Amino acid sequence: MEIKTMNSESMGRSNRLAILDLIRKYPGISRRDLVEMTGLNPSTVTNIVFDLMESNFVEEGGKNASNKPGKRRVNLLPAKNAANAILIKMGVENTQIGIGYLNNDFEKIDEFSTPSSADAFLKEIGRRIAKILKNSEKIKGISISVPGIVDKQDISMKILPHLGWKDIKVKDEMEKILGKINIPIYIENEAKLSLMAEMYFNDAIQKMVNGVYIYISQGVGGALLINGEIFLGTSFTAGEIGHMSIDADGPKCHCGNNGCWEEYISIDTVVQKYNSQKQLKGSNFKSQFEDLIAKSERDRFADEVLNEMMHYLSVGIVNIVNILNPQFVMIGGMGEKIPNRYIQIVRNEVNRKALDSATKDLLILTSSMDMIQSALMGCTLMAMDEFSKGVFL
Repeated sequence: MEIKTMNSESMGRSNRLAILDLIRKYPGISRRDLVEMTGLNPSTVTNIVFDLMESNFVEEGGKNASNKPGKRRVNLLPAKNAANAILIKMGVENTQIGIGYLNNDFEKIDEFSTPSSADAFLKEIGRRIAKILKNSEKIKGISISVPGIVDKQDISMKILPHLGWKDIKVKDEMEKILGKINIPIYIENEAKLSLMAEMYFNDAIQKMVNGVYIYISQGVGGALLINGEIFLGTSFTAGEIGHMSIDADGPKCHCGNNGCWEEYISIDTVVQKYNSQKQLKGSNFKSQFEDLIAKSERDRFADEVLNEMMHYLSVGIVNIVNILNPQFVMIGGMGEKIPNRYIQIVRNEVNRKALDSATKDLLILTSSMDMIQSALMGCTLMAMDEFSKGVFL
């Protein structure tokens, strides 16, 4: 077997990437901090920082006092506009468009109702992307969040069950609309992107390496963190926990199976349960689910519906923690809106029913970002990580 060694040039590029990644993750970090975190000698770190500054990837902030002897420390910041990315957060009902920056900031700039056909959707985002590209020379990537199964290699949507779309070659279709734009297109499932964002910014799970993210929306998706890495699976479908069957004789799912978990805890299921007897306010499932939560303190039936949802949520989580023994289970998507009094019901039921050894150190919590913020943040991280790798590796 041939063993490849890394030459000095490759090591230098790798060190530059590591330094830039740390400055992106910890804006305001000092050179001294970088020396301590990387183990590189101070002169190497200084040379790399100066190189990054000359290349306009990094800039200096203010000076802060330090409790250590020597000069006041200089804060290092990623240069926000060194690279931009177009962000697309596709939802079953609505699609958001944003711009992401190298410093991991993003802004939402547009929103439209998701068309029912893939062809109409691609034409609509193609039109909006073309408008952005016309007015910006710093776009380094197009980053897409999808509510379904994707193929990251050929940039395609494999299955979007709630829209009935299959095998949509996003990259090929975009090139038909936009022509050869020479800008990379990245695509990923919304749950995996949301977990990526939480791993980056949520202090509650910073030191954890094994976890499960449950993304509750019209369907239920998921993402698995295993040994510090988001597990993709052989064909990128790992984490589709919403299609775990909890009742072989249960209702038919969009995927074709019976009794899938999402048929019991998705927001459309829960909203329709309430609307079968009363009526929620709102023009879509998301706003009606929020109204259901608002009603739950004074409306007994709303409380009953949410308690039933918590029961079925617990059933699935018991299976998950018994199989995977994660350090945390995070409930995100629209699940981020669920009040803690209901999450506590889930914690109690999981602790009662799951294996003692599987729950001994288990943390069950809601996400720190809402579903739009987490997906757009994940899109930003995906695009900027890939851009940085492309520059230095």
